[in-house]
Amino acid sequence: MQRNLLSIFLLAVAMISIVSCKNNKSGIAIPKDASFAIVLNTSSLTSKVSWQEIQQSEWFKKLYAEQTDSLSRKLLNDPTSSGIDLKNELAFFVKKEGKGGYMAFEGGVKDAAAFEAFAAKLNQNSKKAVKSGDVSVITYSSKSLVAFTNNRFVYIMDAPIPDAGAKYLSSEESQPYSFPTDSLQQFAVQLFDLPAKNNLVGDDRFAAVRKESGDLHYWVNAESYANSLGGLLSVLKMNVLFEGNAYGAALNFENGKITLRSKAFYNKDMKALMEKYAGGKVSEAMINRIPSKNVVAVFAFKYPPQGLIDLLKLMGVDGIVNGFLGNEGFSTAEFVKANKGDVLLSVSDFEIKPTETTFTDPETGDPVTLKNEMPNANILFATSVNEKPAFDKLFGILQTKVQAISPAITSKVHFQLNNEWFAAGNSPEQVNGYLKGGNNQFPFTSRISGKVFGGYINIQQILKNTAPIISDSSARVAMDLSVNMWQDVYMTSGGLKNGAFEGEAEINLVDKSTNSLKQLNKYLDAISKELNKGSKQYDDQAMLKYSDPAALSVAALEPALH
Repeated sequence: MQRNLLSIFLLAVAMISIVSCKNNKSGIAIPKDASFAIVLNTSSLTSKVSWQEIQQSEWFKKLYAEQTDSLSRKLLNDPTSSGIDLKNELAFFVKKEGKGGYMAFEGGVKDAAAFEAFAAKLNQNSKKAVKSGDVSVITYSSKSLVAFTNNRFVYIMDAPIPDAGAKYLSSEESQPYSFPTDSLQQFAVQLFDLPAKNNLVGDDRFAAVRKESGDLHYWVNAESYANSLGGLLSVLKMNVLFEGNAYGAALNFENGKITLRSKAFYNKDMKALMEKYAGGKVSEAMINRIPSKNVVAVFAFKYPPQGLIDLLKLMGVDGIVNGFLGNEGFSTAEFVKANKGDVLLSVSDFEIKPTETTFTDPETGDPVTLKNEMPNANILFATSVNEKPAFDKLFGILQTKVQAISPAITSKVHFQLNNEWFAAGNSPEQVNGYLKGGNNQFPFTSRISGKVFGGYINIQQILKNTAPIISDSSARVAMDLSVNMWQDVYMTSGGLKNGAFEGEAEINLVDKSTNSLKQLNKYLDAISKELNKGSKQYDDQAMLKYSDPAALSVAALEPALH
């Protein structure tokens, strides 16, 4: 029972964010050095999907039918019966603490008595609530507990975080440190009086992320992950990639699309490097040269070659890289001369083709041929040339290295070089076509050019081209639902702006007029219905087979018949 109640609790608090009606930012307490954090913006989710719509979903009905205790059903019928304040924000975070770590989920309490009754029933082995100052604590048997006051709650659980540095430096196998319950209680109680200077909500960087409109905001602290490596990165100065760096994003469900707006914040050295080499942009011409009208994915970016070398120096690995290149008669200085910094990767002409694979039977020695249908596409890589003599030298080294690799692989890779571009791919026609140049004027080009990075994926085309090989009826229905749901994806980054490296992603749906969260609910409901239908048909067939004496006799003879 306690396992079901806990899962119901987690489901309910997740859904509360969807049916809440106000946003109260006071009370959220997240340690500033939390490794990962999510804050659910309840007010922005108000009108996007209702609890009544969720209750009509197939997966919800199945979940409800599986509950045997009255508390679970009461909670699913009315989440407010938990005593949780539906007008408050909800937050989840993970924090490394000393040798271990913990995770916490928190929110507001509207009815302390109702919440205490609900929390006490989450685990049959829970202890009676005890007071720690103004905070009441209910301890569970699984190294978890819930602490609450008249207006807030914190559910906290032990989350051991392995120390990669200690594991690397020690020959002995050791388990991650696990906190005792009294330590977890201390962490929980401290959250109720977390000083503003130690609260992530007051961090200017996180505040900048929260200014972006979003149904939820999440945060990743790169420095906390570096700490779990136990100082290994500092040996090569690679800690510059982590210390003081953080990443945040706002996810928003809009009409016809799901958007993500991100901000990456860097330490002083990394930021200075980016500012020094800012200004590179992906050109339309580089994208429109792709010699195919059927592009299903493309990724392009512009980087400064000298900036890459300076980054290697900042990381303390320039000597290693120079040593490696020196063995091949090349240098980082020549690399800078050779490259202009434009890079493109494209996937086009995606289709499912019949293929034959022949191998030798290990027992008989006879050749065996398998026929099946496999995905096939033209893959093209291209990078711009700055000084051809320097790139000729790099090209010669590449040719030598390729010849040393398995011919079975290299025979499928083709590459060519001219004064402006180097191109490689599995189709010689594509490689030659790209070097020759062209202007296909793709409709997506304007969306991803003019940025430091741009990416595009045509989900619709990939799904449609995959659909013909699906034979299972339930899978076909699921594929049709997917084709009618998903359109394409755009990803861009404009570089450094207002002290942060900004990026955007957009997942577009076929239906442009309906909110994407409402569409997701209906889509998952339809998929769930189809899966349940397929499962029931299988169960019915199995029941018929093993309940009919005649069918049972045939089933018993099947091994002999084959």
